[in-house]
Amino acid sequence: MRLPTLPLLAGALLTGVVTASVVEWSWVVTAALGIAAGGVAWRVLGQRSRPLLIAMLVVLVSLGHARFDYASGDPPALSAAVLGEHEVIGVVRDDPRVRGQFSRVDLDLELIDGLEVDGAVRVTLRAPLDPLEVGERLQMTIELEEPPEIEAFDYPAYLASRGIVAVGGFPERWDRVGREDGGPLDRLGALRRWLNANIERTLPAPESALAAGVLVGERGTMSEELTEALRRTGTTHLVVVSGQNVALLLGIGITVLTLAVPRRRAALALLLLLPLYVVLVGADPPVVRAAVMAVGIVIASVMGRRTPGWIYLVYAAALMLAWDPRLAQDVAFQLSATATAGVIVLAPLLTASTLARLGWGESGVRATLIELAATATGATLAVLPVQVAAFERVSLIAIPANVIVAPLYEATVFVAALAAFVGVSDAGASAARPLLSFVPGAFIWVVEVLASIPGGEFPVRAPLAMGAGWYAGLAGVTWLLDRRGARPAALEPAHSTSFGWSAGLAVVAIGLWLSVLQPSGPDARVTFLDVGHGLAVLIEDGGQRVLFDTGPPDGSVLLALPSEVTDLDAILVSHADSDHAGGLAPLLDRIPVEALLADGRTLEDLGGRFSLVGLGGRLDIGDQIYVSERMMIEVLSPPAATRGRTHDSDNDGSMVIRVTIGERSVLVTADIESAAEAWLLQSGVDLDADVLLIPHHGSKTSSTAAFVEAVGPRAAVLSASATNRYGHPAPEVMDRYAGVLMFRTHEQGNVTVTSDGEGLWISTER
Repeated sequence: MRLPTLPLLAGALLTGVVTASVVEWSWVVTAALGIAAGGVAWRVLGQRSRPLLIAMLVVLVSLGHARFDYASGDPPALSAAVLGEHEVIGVVRDDPRVRGQFSRVDLDLELIDGLEVDGAVRVTLRAPLDPLEVGERLQMTIELEEPPEIEAFDYPAYLASRGIVAVGGFPERWDRVGREDGGPLDRLGALRRWLNANIERTLPAPESALAAGVLVGERGTMSEELTEALRRTGTTHLVVVSGQNVALLLGIGITVLTLAVPRRRAALALLLLLPLYVVLVGADPPVVRAAVMAVGIVIASVMGRRTPGWIYLVYAAALMLAWDPRLAQDVAFQLSATATAGVIVLAPLLTASTLARLGWGESGVRATLIELAATATGATLAVLPVQVAAFERVSLIAIPANVIVAPLYEATVFVAALAAFVGVSDAGASAARPLLSFVPGAFIWVVEVLASIPGGEFPVRAPLAMGAGWYAGLAGVTWLLDRRGARPAALEPAHSTSFGWSAGLAVVAIGLWLSVLQPSGPDARVTFLDVGHGLAVLIEDGGQRVLFDTGPPDGSVLLALPSEVTDLDAILVSHADSDHAGGLAPLLDRIPVEALLADGRTLEDLGGRFSLVGLGGRLDIGDQIYVSERMMIEVLSPPAATRGRTHDSDNDGSMVIRVTIGERSVLVTADIESAAEAWLLQSGVDLDADVLLIPHHGSKTSSTAAFVEAVGPRAAVLSASATNRYGHPAPEVMDRYAGVLMFRTHEQGNVTVTSDGEGLWISTER
């Protein structure tokens, strides 16, 4: 029982890289474990184990581990230098992602404060009317921060794999200052824009956005509704350029060229054009992986060699991880590799087994339909644990959706290619529009209908062990199908005596890739909920959840709360005004609450409106609530003993809390006005905070200059309605926050402050 030697060596290097991305021990430990495993193999298998091969495997596993440690051990030197406010000049790297009024842009840096630098940053800004394009040079003044940690997704590692070391949002100003002289690459960018323009000229929206996505990876024009429908049906992978596009376009190109030249020459000619296509569509990891595999498969075919596809997958993965080990933590790479493994290893066996059971031949329409279904099933089963780990969602309609949509996808790629060239002529575009728009229109219609099916997806969180068990089960299914059914020729290794071992190697690699998606543990979060003109703040860490205020009585807090919030450990109420306590009734009706806490006067006011039997608890200045070991809520105001004299108005008597997360803090001020602000300044309490909730929704009676200066926030959050009748926020108040990173719930939805106790990151819902 042996595997081909070269794939085995490539798999050893791959295993070493992925092991290093999962565990923190030294490569020496990995080498020791490899030596121990080699000793066991030698003992069990005797001379057939080939001692030299075992030694080479141990060395490659160790080198892979050491390579990852070297590549990711130290953060880029640029990351520390770019944090803070800077004057930045950079070049747009990829197509900006446009969502609503906002655009997310990746910039390759040229200058920071006049100094030449290398590296990249990701910035968010208001989308201009004239869309940004790849190669444009931008100049801006912006506050740059470390990338935020996101639960169940290592966002900093994802950005680092793309050379992005910092993020920033909403620069004070930005300007276009020319274009990069990119030479051949710039001409490729011009070619891409030309193709997109032709597609838009030929096809109506949203069909043109879909066609541009499947052909050249244009990602900025697709509607949010279509994007959500694709996600719900598990068909997103069809509308971004990936390995499927490479394989399909190569197949179409070879078919067309064989009309004029022999097939082998056609394949070699297209290999020369493949690098240009990879650069044209952005050279994302899935595209590079597919291109590397395509080169090997085509060359082997031309030479007359019959080599199973899974070997090229191992080669491609090993080469890419040797070049950039951080790709092991890239979700796109994970999904691409697992889907390809499912298509190469599992789908042919499913096809052969099904045809054998039904007694059908291997050609004809019925066999084609079975092959389509098996391909969709194999890919979906292979990526399922990765999707659960990365997105915590499972689509029940992913397999039927992919089976139905797959033919439409292939036809849409063909239509997109036609539209890109027909669009050269306005007359040709107009004449072809009714015919060409039918296929992408049908694609969109089918996806939207399937996405509207109730219960088509549901949230799920699964431990790493469950994912490993899933892949172990797939390995068992693969082995059984191989034993009981006819083995497809494409899977037959040239020199292996056991396909089960070959499939097992691929499945083990998939399981290892999955493991790097396991989150290290969620960070503490303070989320300012978008409840219109009111206030509701969700404070959570370690499974404990506290809600500060409940928003207005329209129940908007129930819509704004994350779906995973099914109970609350406590509700704190700042004061009894309806825009802060009005949502208490619908909350108490829908969600179990352990305790309701407020100061004495507020409890009395609320007691006259709600039944608080067994819930009410009084809070006073200095009281502390420990949400977790690192998160604490401290009451700073009002003082019960002197409230009648120093905090006589309802607004000034509203509760002020300070949420501390390790070394970071968030100051939540409810509706206090200038009198309460002055009292806080004189009380001697530490008001310094990283994030400040702007008092009283930005009213001109609050946010005195002395108070804002004492807090010194890096970021401020405004919770208000865009059309409130009070005119909040007052312009003169906003002027006092000049230079402070500003977030508004009515524009950006829920605003989440995330911290591990040292770093602090802010993300928005939109």
